[in-house]
Amino acid sequence: MRTIIGEDLAAILGDSERGEWCGHINSFIKHDFERPDNGGYCDTMGHSQLHANGMVIGALGVLGGKQAQPVKLYEPFDTLEKVGRWLESLDWSRAWQTSHLFWGGVHCFSFSARASAAWLDAVFAWLDANLDFQTGWWRTGVVFEDRHQGLGGAAHLLPLYEHHGRRFPLPERVIDSVLALQLPRGSWLEPRNASEHVHVMHYIELDALYALVLMRRLSPGYRTGDIDAAARRYGRLVRDYYARHAHELYTLHPHMVLAAAGAFGGLQQLLPDEFVDDVRWTDIFSDPRFYRTRAVERL
Repeated sequence: MRTIIGEDLAAILGDSERGEWCGHINSFIKHDFERPDNGGYCDTMGHSQLHANGMVIGALGVLGGKQAQPVKLYEPFDTLEKVGRWLESLDWSRAWQTSHLFWGGVHCFSFSARASAAWLDAVFAWLDANLDFQTGWWRTGVVFEDRHQGLGGAAHLLPLYEHHGRRFPLPERVIDSVLALQLPRGSWLEPRNASEHVHVMHYIELDALYALVLMRRLSPGYRTGDIDAAARRYGRLVRDYYARHAHELYTLHPHMVLAAAGAFGGLQQLLPDEFVDDVRWTDIFSDPRFYRTRAVERL
């Protein structure tokens, strides 16, 4: 969160304090007695060990630390022969949840010293071949469990294209899909019932903003007015919400605060004249500082 809001932890924190943080993070190493020393971390968020691995890489990367031991979680997909079968085996009807495995696994491994160029080419070939050309989501022919799955899933896969400088083939379709998912009030997350109180900066909002920022850059002349209008509609909702609930942010689960920090980063990138700071905010998907696998891994 501190990195997202513009702080350079390597410059702000002393060696001792950064070392203490790295030691605390590495204290969550998971000791699996059925498969000892797999290098994974405790999944405190209920997502997956691979997702926890991605969060650890991001944190240690900005702190200048190292993972406690070599990570063996990549073994199911770390070769050219295995990666296609692994991607095929995932449950893409639940693309949002499934993409956590991709993000903390395939994406992070792609920056490992062990990942070959041929392996990376195979991953992009699979992604391109399984992209739904009607929606821009993964994967084609799959019926999603709910309306949020396509966007939530794509947000964890699209950074691979961005960070490796690969051409994403369908920016216009993603823009269409993200705009179509926006609710009349301005947010993207649909409440489960009419009485449910919904915080306005969930991860699906961060996903939507990240997709719009990236796709606008890839297709700068497409539906720019609609993108601006969508961002302003959501921006008004955020400002109105915090005019009444500013104190609430500090009482929320850290997962929600991280989503909010990244969503503000997306709003700053889409509406720089309205969301102003003297530093540039980022988000967990677009910021390459969170993917320094080679720097933090132990081989």
